[in-house]
Amino acid sequence: MDRRQFCDTVARQLRCRWEAPTVRQELSDHIQDHMDALIAGGMGRDEAEEAAVAAMGDPEELGKALDAVHSPWPWRIFFLCARCCKIALVLAVVLTLQNLMTEDLPSPRFLPTATASNSFQDLLRENWDEEVRATGTVTGGGKLGDYAFRPQGEALLVYRPDHTYDDGIVYPGGLRLTFLAETAHFQPWLDDVDIPWYALSAQDDRGNTYGPEDLGTYSVSTSGRLLGYQEFSLYNGDPEARRFTFTLAAAGERLTFTVTLEEGGDLT
Repeated sequence: MDRRQFCDTVARQLRCRWEAPTVRQELSDHIQDHMDALIAGGMGRDEAEEAAVAAMGDPEELGKALDAVHSPWPWRIFFLCARCCKIALVLAVVLTLQNLMTEDLPSPRFLPTATASNSFQDLLRENWDEEVRATGTVTGGGKLGDYAFRPQGEALLVYRPDHTYDDGIVYPGGLRLTFLAETAHFQPWLDDVDIPWYALSAQDDRGNTYGPEDLGTYSVSTSGRLLGYQEFSLYNGDPEARRFTFTLAAAGERLTFTVTLEEGGDLT
């Protein structure tokens, strides 16, 4: 076995492939030094190489001993950390660019709050003095495309009085059933969810059906940073109904929310 074969056999025993070139070079240099000493003593080159290699012992046993010293785990951990840092850097760049290109960021006033009373206020319009007539539970949700919808907090049935804008136009009041849903995705390059006007419909437990003209959605942006909030509203629903099913359908997919109002209260 010549010097090259010996070094290759030793290197094959190493699990840490990153250390193999260094170990191979060190072994080769050591054998070369031994050969030079033997040649200086009058031995022929081929004979000196054979003797120097033999003096190193069994290559497989030597390789296993070196493998125990050169564990692969520190390198594996190093490369794993390096890869995670690269991924984090790419995400940071994407989010930074997205923030720089986003204008007129809205205030996150619909973020979930710790108490029910605060949640009520979050769902009331700022430009109307709405009165809460009833509350209810919200269940359902699911995935629609790349976005996951999950109900947040309680539903509110509120009465809104007529509202007069500064230009004199009067917006008629009435009942509004409203609730909040969290929208989440795991792709930071996506925008906040945009629900088309025709995608929403509803029905109640008294057999009434409601189309897009009776319903509304209000997107609460968080700058596209993986999480957003969507307010759903049904205007002037049947005051005798206690259960409402909202259906959101788009791109061949659908999900539903069910609102169940508590008994009692002035619902008219």
